[in-house]
Amino acid sequence: MEEKHDPFTEETSTDDLKAVLAGINSQYEDVTITKVNGNCPYGHTVGEKHTITSMNTDGLCGSLFANIVPSVFTTHYGGGLPWEKENGVFRGLCPERGTVEVEVRRIIKGDANVLKTIHKPKSITGMGFEAIDKYRLYLEILGIERHCTYGHVAGQKVEVDPFNTGNICGFLYWSAYRFMNLLLKGGTLPWEAEPHIVHGVCPDPYNVTTFRLTRENR
Repeated sequence: MEEKHDPFTEETSTDDLKAVLAGINSQYEDVTITKVNGNCPYGHTVGEKHTITSMNTDGLCGSLFANIVPSVFTTHYGGGLPWEKENGVFRGLCPERGTVEVEVRRIIKGDANVLKTIHKPKSITGMGFEAIDKYRLYLEILGIERHCTYGHVAGQKVEVDPFNTGNICGFLYWSAYRFMNLLLKGGTLPWEAEPHIVHGVCPDPYNVTTFRLTRENR
């Protein structure tokens, strides 16, 4: 039987991998904060702009990013939302009762370089979020099946929370986000051996990255 071609092996993947990366990284999403209703605890202001992709969060509030990234994924790869008149453009809200409103527009950039912007985390302690005042969350990369496009490596460990993405891949943050408030509010999953830990994987089913999210006391 002929051996099945694996386009991501180091020996055969150069051209195939370049083609995949070109498809992923040849565009980005321009995010404009269009309205802030009341007080944004993360400090977003009207007119603020961020350059994101489904992997690059660019200092955007983690909860806002997690709320809009499904639509970012849709527009990034050429789709559109049925209620929007223009493909590649949509309007979204943060999950905190729509405190922050945004307009997101897909931009073609024409190269295959991975967009990765690094931002310092913002402290959210002392702002009335009791669980964040009490606990920290850490995300640790346990393993990578083939190649992490964003560049994560096994053993990497970063602090994250529902506001700060820790500068990790947006897809990875999106996958971990659903567990963050679960752990911070004392919830647990019945299949986990310890109540303060959750295991998960990034959404890429081929280059599988596994992680562990851990709650620790401050």
